[in-house]
Amino acid sequence: MGRENRSPVVSGFGRRVVVVGAAALVLSVPRPGSAQIPDEFTNLKVPPEDIEQRDLLNVMRGFSIGLDVRCTYCHVGEEGQPLSTYDFASDEKPEKRKAREMMRMVNHINETVLTALPDRSEPNVSVTCATCHAGRPRPSSLEEEMMWAYEDGGVEALTRRYRELRERYYGLGTLNFGSAPLDNVAQMLGGPPRQDLEAALAVTDLNLEYHPDSGTTLTLRGQALAGLGRTDEAIRSLERALELNPRNRFAERLLQQLRGGG
Repeated sequence: MGRENRSPVVSGFGRRVVVVGAAALVLSVPRPGSAQIPDEFTNLKVPPEDIEQRDLLNVMRGFSIGLDVRCTYCHVGEEGQPLSTYDFASDEKPEKRKAREMMRMVNHINETVLTALPDRSEPNVSVTCATCHAGRPRPSSLEEEMMWAYEDGGVEALTRRYRELRERYYGLGTLNFGSAPLDNVAQMLGGPPRQDLEAALAVTDLNLEYHPDSGTTLTLRGQALAGLGRTDEAIRSLERALELNPRNRFAERLLQQLRGGG
């Protein structure tokens, strides 16, 4: 099939080679492993069949950087062994089959969705693997990670998981370690259907370790304490929230109620 007759997905991939390859230029210098990779490829489903070795390697390296994984994440082979021993054509691993669908999705977004935007800003922004994955194989949000940990092992598991993720990813732009995600988690735990106020309180305390001047977190803490009947502590937390933000109307109303004026 000639290039001019390719489907939009395939031609879209061809343009993506430029974008992803640009992110991987630092890796495009010859390496010993390059000689072990064939010049022609089999079982290519999304890239054009006649893609050059250098272009395909740059795309694969872009995936590796975007997800912080190695070749064996998708391909059949043993880590540390020569690439000539890998079965790159095999579809055995589900990760490879998923990767194809992700590639098609990215192509569709860049070549169809974004190009159809009215008054699209210049320079154009393109989607890559790193846009969502940001250096992790699974592009989950911090809220999702926290709720999964909570469902698996309660608030202790949640706290442990948060510290693990913060230790590994803080400062890398991979996850949002500001106060807002844990505020969201506290609300999810304290509200229906869970209504686990003790867990919500623990999450606000965890959040305040790293963000002691978060007025929203202090307000949520006061709300949890009030729900647990710990009125004096709730009042102190709400007072502190109002010191930080005197225009916090929710904290003001709740404080008034706790003092008997609401």
